[in-house]
Amino acid sequence: MSGLPLAELLGLPSLSRARLLAGDPWRRVSWVHVVDVPEPAPWVRPGQLVLTTGYAWPRKAPALRRFAEELAAAEPAAIALAVPQFFETFPEPALSVLARAGVAALELPWEIPFAQVSEEVLRRLLAQQLEVEKRAQSLHRALMAALLEREDLASFLDHLSRLLNREVRFSQRSGQGFAASVPLGRETAGYLVLEGPVEALEVQVLESAALVAGLILAHQKALAEREARLGYAFLDALLEGRQEALTPERARAFGLDLERRYRLGVAFLPLSLPLSERGFQERERALGEVRDLLASMGVRPVLSLNLNQVRFLFPEPMDPKAFFLRLGRPWPLRFSRPHFPHCLAEALLEVGRLEAFGQPGVYLYEEHLVPRFLLGDLEARQELLDLLRPLPEREREALLAWVGAGFRFQEAARALGVHLNTLRYRLRRLSERLGLSLEDPEDRFLLELAARVWSWETK
Repeated sequence: MSGLPLAELLGLPSLSRARLLAGDPWRRVSWVHVVDVPEPAPWVRPGQLVLTTGYAWPRKAPALRRFAEELAAAEPAAIALAVPQFFETFPEPALSVLARAGVAALELPWEIPFAQVSEEVLRRLLAQQLEVEKRAQSLHRALMAALLEREDLASFLDHLSRLLNREVRFSQRSGQGFAASVPLGRETAGYLVLEGPVEALEVQVLESAALVAGLILAHQKALAEREARLGYAFLDALLEGRQEALTPERARAFGLDLERRYRLGVAFLPLSLPLSERGFQERERALGEVRDLLASMGVRPVLSLNLNQVRFLFPEPMDPKAFFLRLGRPWPLRFSRPHFPHCLAEALLEVGRLEAFGQPGVYLYEEHLVPRFLLGDLEARQELLDLLRPLPEREREALLAWVGAGFRFQEAARALGVHLNTLRYRLRRLSERLGLSLEDPEDRFLLELAARVWSWETK
């Protein structure tokens, strides 16, 4: 609100001898006006300091109360009555009405000229207005400088709070206090909020700052979209096996460590193809969730989009299952084996071999060899053979005999013509090499499948 508090104006020489009888001394005075007519209300405006001799005031209590009620309804900041002349003191009936309305009631010594009061008050109000204009220009220049310096929103809010000497916060809701809407295209991105009472200058500055904040957000959005497009193209190039895309400079720019292995993770979204406009929006939201979760885990997000898929790199040795639980979305998440960045084309093929798994959950390529084989994946057949191919021949023979004997150690030892302890030793060595347990039912089933396939292939 414009103007100055009455309490501040009471320090002026002409008003220093005025006596405040009732009302709110912190009401703001926006103008000073001399009114001495029988019906003053039409001549009074909100926020005025009204000077009067009381010459035209009624003298009887009921009429005084009605007179004061009409005057209070005009919402002046204060009524200053010159005494003693037409009234010895401020009449009690009028005083009580003004006090209830919060209008300040003053007694001003008769000998103080109204012209002096008017001159001093107006001079002070004009000085304050010039001061406000000067500060407004200074704040405007500061806002433009912030825009030209391309500050991010957090830095801009901190800068703005220092300029106003009050906290300015960004909120998705208008809330309490004064809120200036921040435009972003045709939508409202949020609000700049000042809590509590606000000055006219603060309103003016906050409305200008909201436009600056909108420009900052628009710039950040454009940068994010450009960075995202570059990121999509970079990851897609790696998945297509284009090694020329994997320069040390580009790897550093995207936070990729060439000496580290990464899984390719693919979130399959329950969206119909071709994507509708709403589908595109849902996919963008899903990508944002994946990106934000990766960032919260300290991972520089490298992502891309393909139809109803969100693809991303997931560094070893981070746990994909923990990632799925934290994401908390009913999507199938499929992960390749860990690969170095120059081998990510193979990772894309591996994830493609998991496409039969469409229920919500997390699917690791290396943990789904048996289900893929049972579903007819020819590549899984080859991987079962590759599991046994590096083994020493004696260990592989021990496994084939053990499986052929129905996992009975003594029969397998007799079939091989070796001592039982020798068989156990060879199987234990095989278990250590493959990282599989002979006691675990799933690991044993995997070994049996590998042995059966080997037997079929080598007959």
